[in-house]
Amino acid sequence: MTMTLHFHHVAISVKDMNKALHFYRDLLGFEILWEANRRSGAPLSNVVGLNNAETHIVMLRGHGAQVELFHYIHPEGQPAYIVNQCDFGLTHFALSVQGIHEFHAQLVKQGVEFNCDPQNLRPGVWATYMKDFEGNTIELVQYDDIQNN
Repeated sequence: MTMTLHFHHVAISVKDMNKALHFYRDLLGFEILWEANRRSGAPLSNVVGLNNAETHIVMLRGHGAQVELFHYIHPEGQPAYIVNQCDFGLTHFALSVQGIHEFHAQLVKQGVEFNCDPQNLRPGVWATYMKDFEGNTIELVQYDDIQNN
């Protein structure tokens, strides 16, 4: 049997599902693929490694990716932010965008925090990092030559 492997989704544990949905669905344009308001049970607890886990889960899809939002009802989570991009662990995920300058301006008007305006990293590549409402970092990157990104 040949093993096949492909990327499926990124999961983010959130404190406030309504704020998370506003950011990812309303501001970034992801759509809800499915939702489980109160998921619990031994299989979930075993997979996540938490006793008596109970969650509200929303799987979002859009822009060629899937983002799974978890709000833990039990046990309650604690903040665990990456402070600097050089810290060990998952530091960000990236969304490729065309029209980065316009999209950046739209999000700034909506109160989204960015490290900087889009920067020209090398010929044909523009990027900036933003924070979601809980401080998670998301990169916006534009490749002017989308064939060679």
